[in-house]
Formats: sequence, structure tokens, C-alpha cells
Amino acid sequence: MSDGQAIVKLKNYRLVRLDYSLRIASKAMAEALSRRLVQSAVNQFSWEDDVMQEFFIAAWRAEFANYPLLILQAAALLGILSIALLLSRTPTERFESRTLLYGCIFGATSFSLIALVSQFFNLPSKPYLSSDLLFLGGLLGGWKGGAITLALTILGRLIFGGVNQVEAFLLDMSITAMGGVAAHLIYRKKALKDFIWRDVLKIWSARMACSLFASAIIFTFKLVPPEVSARVTALQIFGFSTSLFILGSVIALLRSDALVRESYFQRMQMYRTDLLSGLLNRRALSEYLEILLKRDQAQHVLLTFEIGNLKEMVRTLGHDWTDKFWGHLARHLMRQESLKMTSNGKSKCFQLSDLVLAFVVKETSVKQVEDCQLVPRLYADITEHLQVAGGLYSNAQLRCGVTNVRMVGETNSSSVLRNISLALQSSNQQIRYFHDSFSAQADKDANVHELMIGWIRAVNPPMSYQPKFDLETRQICGAEALLRANSAEGTALSPLYVLDVATRYQLLLKLEWCIVEMVIREIANCMASGFHMPLSVNISAASITVPGLGERILDRLSRYSVPFELLSIEITESGHVPDIDTVRENVHKLHSAGVGLSLDDFGAGYSTLTTLAKIPFNEVKIDYAMVSMIEQPRMNKAIGLALESATRYGATLVAEGVETEAQLAILIDMGIKFGQGYLFSKAVPMNDLIELARRERDERLYGDLE
Repeated sequence: MSDGQAIVKLKNYRLVRLDYSLRIASKAMAEALSRRLVQSAVNQFSWEDDVMQEFFIAAWRAEFANYPLLILQAAALLGILSIALLLSRTPTERFESRTLLYGCIFGATSFSLIALVSQFFNLPSKPYLSSDLLFLGGLLGGWKGGAITLALTILGRLIFGGVNQVEAFLLDMSITAMGGVAAHLIYRKKALKDFIWRDVLKIWSARMACSLFASAIIFTFKLVPPEVSARVTALQIFGFSTSLFILGSVIALLRSDALVRESYFQRMQMYRTDLLSGLLNRRALSEYLEILLKRDQAQHVLLTFEIGNLKEMVRTLGHDWTDKFWGHLARHLMRQESLKMTSNGKSKCFQLSDLVLAFVVKETSVKQVEDCQLVPRLYADITEHLQVAGGLYSNAQLRCGVTNVRMVGETNSSSVLRNISLALQSSNQQIRYFHDSFSAQADKDANVHELMIGWIRAVNPPMSYQPKFDLETRQICGAEALLRANSAEGTALSPLYVLDVATRYQLLLKLEWCIVEMVIREIANCMASGFHMPLSVNISAASITVPGLGERILDRLSRYSVPFELLSIEITESGHVPDIDTVRENVHKLHSAGVGLSLDDFGAGYSTLTTLAKIPFNEVKIDYAMVSMIEQPRMNKAIGLALESATRYGATLVAEGVETEAQLAILIDMGIKFGQGYLFSKAVPMNDLIELARRERDERLYGDLE
């Protein structure tokens, strides 16, 4: 190694030693400085901690003196809430049910409490429960209740405390209210009666978190002086125990109220439900009608169903069979598409009494129901359903009433049901339409009674004649006499209604005999015009039981020189024809003389086959309600069975109510030869019937000549 290299190496060694020494010195100085700073900070912190600790202790002592005042306010809150719940009539089980009510209760309470403690506003902190009330307002009232509580609380604070520290209390109140709303969103679907102590603790924890969060923000942004923050924090910590007491007590109170209300609901449901059938009862129907009557001026209809052969059914099945029958019928009605379309699917079924089922059809009227023939189709469907279902209910015969819910002069549901009950008792028709109130109906009945007295005295009832046609040739082969009357005001009167009034005024037998004599006279007029046209006339089962009726009819035919075979007697109410000596005697005289016997509405009554077997009918008729549904497979089979039954007993089947070419084609294809309906002709006066027959004869003659 040369001298130069040795010198350079020595210099480098000295530099390394110097750098190391400097590093050691600087590290020592840094550690000494750090120890001094830390010690200084520790000493300062200890001094501040002691001061703050003493300050907090003094603040807590000062706020502890206000604690009894918080307890009194909590007791006042619970008392106000209890009174409000007792006075509240709105049933509720969930938080969202009475949001506005809760908002008003807690908001008004908060406003009142702020007014009562206004003398304490000179203190750094204010001893009132606004935070708890704000949280409860949001918890129970949602955003609506929370907003109301917040608005009333802020209003009270501004009125009684001024704008001092406005930013701080606005922030604190808003955060607390929003915390309550957030808790409401979590628990709003939970029933109050299902709350347990764990839920109370969770809600209380949320309440504490909101207060501490608000205090932290206020302290961070120095919205109030430190000593005020300390007093407020102390008050909040003391208030947490009060908050737990308030929350627990309020929820316990609401839970007890919910249980009481649930018990009330169960009792009311029991009162509104028939215990045997499980259907809504008359009380429920009255409440439902009351709502409809008050809601708007829309017209509604009440369909009522009764059992026409109740005595026979009770004799066979006992007294308890109706309990299950009404439930069975109600379920069938609720499935009817025609009723759903008419009432927008919102109708309800009720048990008006032990013997009456009621079905509300909304937003329609008796006239609309009658015009669209809804009830006859419904009646035919129910009858078919009961017969096809078989069993205990297949022999039940129903009577249907159609009544306007909103009648003239009626102001409440009680008057509606009272009038309906009176109307049902006053009529025994299979299908009855009640257009007016009971008082108006009574006046109308009296007017019809006067009309009938005039017809009977003059032997001149207003009759029209429905032509009967050969379905294949479309030639007239007879006609059915129908009562077509108008009121004094010129409005048409339903034949069923006229006969019902005649029954109630005990004029049915006289009116039907008057009609028989009128028809015999009209046959003589047809003969005088050159037409030997068979006419049929309807009489009830009550008339056929009159002793000597057959002999009397034959005497009138002889007096007017009318061949016996030109008259046909149609017996209605086939299910009620009694098997007694007078009936057998009258039927034997008429049948032996050649007078035709026709069974009307074949298939409508449960005993029609029995009646057909006992009485030698030469003609049976199926109702237009069956013909209207002939395209349905089940009804088509029912008509086929009716044709087979009539043929077996040597009778001709006649289809009533033929209205379309499609129905005509099916009837012909089934082998039914005779029918009547609007497809061929409506019911016309006798002069028009003679003219129609003359025109048909001329067309036939001229057609043969050509």
C-alpha cells in the first residue's frame, strides 16, 4: 500500500466516526426533547382532566336536582297518552294505523311541557322531555307524526325560549326525530301486542345513540360553549333512565291497548257472524248497508233467497240442515261470474235470518237486474246446481227477492232491512222484484187491487197472446194467454206481481177464473174469424184444488160452443200441486172431455216427475231460463232429460223463450218440435194474433198456388 492510499483510507475512517457520533447525539437530543414534551403534555392533560372531572361532577349535581321534574313530566305524558287512547275510537294494532293521532299527542304534549318549564330557560340546559317526545313521535307516528311533533316542539321552543342557541336545538331535535322515524320503518309491520322487552331495549338503545350522536356533532362544531355541552351531556345521561321508563311504559300501555282492542274485535266479529253457518249476520249487513248509504248516492240491489218448501224439507231432514245449506249456497253465489261483473267483484253474502240469505249486488238497480234477466238465469243455475249436486239439497226450492237498497224515504239501513222483511213476508212468488219503498209499494198494491176489481166485474182482464210455433215449419199452432196489465200511470205491471197482489188480497181464484172465461170467449172470437186456434191459459195449483172447477170450465166451453180440445190448461207451481181428491176429480173431468193439460216450468220443481206421473199431461214446457243456457253442456243434458221424461209419459215438450237461431237449431237437432219466443213473435193482442194467423194462411195458400 502506498502512502497516498493510506492517507485516503484514514480520512474515510474519520468521516465515518464523525457521522456516527452526530447520529448518536441527534438521537439523544430528540429523545430528551420528546420526554420533555410528553411530560409537559401529561402534566397539562392531568390538570385539564381534573378540572373537567370536577366540572362534570358539579354539572351532574346540578342536573340531578332537576331529575324529579323529569319524572313528573314522564307521568304527565303517560296520563295524556292513556286518556287519548281511551277517547280514540279508531281501532288499531300497528304503528302506521294512527300516525297523525300520535303526532298530535306527542307534539301537543311537548309544546305544553316546554311552556310549563319555561322558567328554566335561563339555565344552561333545559329540563324537559322533548327529545323523548320527538323520538316517540317519529317511532309511533312515522314521518307524518314525527313532522307534527317536531314542528310543535320547535314552535314551543321558539315561543318560550327565543332564538338562543337555535342551531344547536334545531340540530338536536331533527336528529332525534329522524331516529324515531328510522325505528318506525323497522318496526311498523310488527303488531304492538307482539312486542317484548328485547324490542324495548333495542328501541331504547336507538334513542340513546341519537342523543349521543347529536351531542357529538354539537360539541365538534362548537355550537354551544363547553360548559353548556357538559350540562346537556349530564342531563342526557340522567335522562336515559327516564327514557327507558317512558319507552317501556308507553309500549306496555299501547300493547295493553292493542290486546283490549283485539279482544273487542273478536267479540264484534262474533256478534257479526252467525255461529252455526259461519256467515256474516244481520248486524254485519246493517253496518255494510249503512256504509253504502252514506258513501254516495249510487243505487245498489239486495238479492234475498228463501226456501219455499221449508216445511217439507224440515219434515224430511230436521231443523239443522239449513246451517250447512246457507254456507253451501253462499259459496256457490260468490263464484257466479254474472254477479261479479254486475257488482265489480265487491259484493258480499250475509245471513239475514235463519231462513233468509242476502247477497248485495253493488252499483245497479232492480230495473237493470230485471231488464237483463239476471235473476231468472241465476235461479236456473242454482236450481240446476242443487239438482246435479244431489244429496240433501237437491229437493230444496228457493224463492228469490230483488230489492233496491236505496229506496225513496229511507234514511238508514234499519229502514231498508225493515222494509225488506215486510216485503218478503207479503209475497210468495218464486222471483219477486221490489222497486219502491214499503209505503210506496203498499199504495201501488192498493191501486192494482182496484184494477183487478174492475177486471173481475167486467170479465175483461188485459190479455195478450204468445204464439206457439212448429219449430221446423215456423207455422203458428196455438198461443198462450198472458196477463199484460198497465198501472193507472201507464207503466207496465209484472204478471207475477199482479198475481202476488191477487194472492195477498185473496182475489187469485176470482182473477184466474175471470181469465179462463176471457180466454174461452177469445177462442170463440177466433172461430168466428175462421181460425180454430188452440189457446192455453195458466192457472195455479190453488185453482185446480177448487171443487167443481173442471165441470165449470166444461160448462163455459159448451155455453160459447167452443170445442173442448181448443182449450189447454197450464198448471203452474208444479212442485206444489197437492195429491187430493178434488185435484184428481178436476183433472179427470178435463182430460176425459179432451181439454189439454200442460205442465208449466217443467224441471223447476223437485216433484215435477211425481206430478207428471200422477196427472195425464199432454204437454210440458221448459222455462226460458233453461233455453237461454241450452248451449252449455250441463243444461243441454238437463233439457235432454226433460224431453226423455215427457216422451215416456206421452207428452209433447214445448220450449219457451226461444230468442236466437242458434237456440232454434239446437232444439230442432234434439228433437223438440214446438216452441215460442221473441225469435218468432212477442205476445200480441188477440186482433194482432188473428191478423198474424191470416197473413200466414194467405202466404201458405198463395205459395201453393204459385
